[in-house]
Amino acid sequence: MNNHLRRIPLSDTLNLRDLGGYAAANCGATRWNAFFRSACPNSLSSGDGEILRGLCVTDVIDLRGGDNADEVMRGYEVLPFLNVHHIPVGDEAVPKTASEVPSNYLKIAEHCNMPQVFRVLAESRGGVIFHCFAGKDRTGVVAAILLMLADVSDEDIIADYTLTYAYFIKRLREDFLRDDAEPNVFKPLPDHMEGFMRLFREEYCDVRSFLLKQGVTEQQINKILRKFVVFPKG
Repeated sequence: MNNHLRRIPLSDTLNLRDLGGYAAANCGATRWNAFFRSACPNSLSSGDGEILRGLCVTDVIDLRGGDNADEVMRGYEVLPFLNVHHIPVGDEAVPKTASEVPSNYLKIAEHCNMPQVFRVLAESRGGVIFHCFAGKDRTGVVAAILLMLADVSDEDIIADYTLTYAYFIKRLREDFLRDDAEPNVFKPLPDHMEGFMRLFREEYCDVRSFLLKQGVTEQQINKILRKFVVFPKG
């Protein structure tokens, strides 16, 4: 299997993506097979396990709250080599209007469990998958913080966020039918991520300052960067 695929084709998971391959700080690039964003993995098979082994994945972070996480924990029983961490961030409430999405994302970033997410990213032995349900909101916030930490361009961060629309469109269209919120709430629109990054920087200036304020150590931040950013030789 090509280890440089953006989208990883598991048997019943629509939106598993590698965060590698983006231009980063000081002529570097984000490393392939380090961190993966995903929708909720469904019905993982032994074949899926072989793919994840080939990608050197050792840890999974389930960002969802409530009882949903119990379902996915059972799904991972067939893949005992994975360390599964249930670290809920944010509540299950959906914003009613699209204009509320950026501020909702900032609340997710500021959730009291978010430092634990970054500690797992720092201390894991191999690659880490992090996911919520669709791989859009909570997952999108964690991915954006990682990419901002690596000094990936805003254009690439926004493009990475909007890819969920293409890969998860069938399920998102079902959400569009809900009559209690604007359809654009459920779409990964560029304005949502751009608005979140603006609010984040107004509040914290940069990701390192944010993580230190949240209780992540300088050593853990540097571990994440060593895992995630590779520089050209010479």
